[in-house]
Amino acid sequence: MKVRLVLLGEAPPRLVPAVFAGLPVCFEAGDIVARDLDLDALTDRQRAQVNAAELLELVEPPPPGWVALGLTGHDLFLPALVYVFGLSPVGERRGLVSWARLKPADGEPGGMDLLVRRLRIEAAHELGHALGLIHCPVNDCAMHRSLWPEAVDLKQPLYCATCKEQLGDLCRDAEAGVSP
Repeated sequence: MKVRLVLLGEAPPRLVPAVFAGLPVCFEAGDIVARDLDLDALTDRQRAQVNAAELLELVEPPPPGWVALGLTGHDLFLPALVYVFGLSPVGERRGLVSWARLKPADGEPGGMDLLVRRLRIEAAHELGHALGLIHCPVNDCAMHRSLWPEAVDLKQPLYCATCKEQLGDLCRDAEAGVSP
């Protein structure tokens, strides 16, 4: 399954190649598309955040055999949630990840390496949802739910055996044009 990265705004130069380099099993680097953004209509002024569901609409559904993942540095929210790291409608082959809340805090060790690791984990998470995986109870699986950046640090940028097996089936179905 090829991955199209859709850049939604500016990205630090190292992040995009790092996402491609860290793609988990079943996924391979495809292409990169940049989108110009006018975020006025998508931004909640009181929250100073971008509505994730509305931003996801700028990530076009990909062709068969592909999955699209939007990457942004904008802080995202959903109306019922204070913030989200990403959003992927289960099985729609498209998703969105923000590194805004994944950045290490000032003085936190790891710097760019920690950000890259967190982004890879969350990209694997959202790609899993995009193909049809749901949250996993295994603590270090990429599909385990994370509510704060430090919880992302407890996960691996890989899938547990169960999710990996399910993902293999979902990848084969998606490449064959079968809907989940």
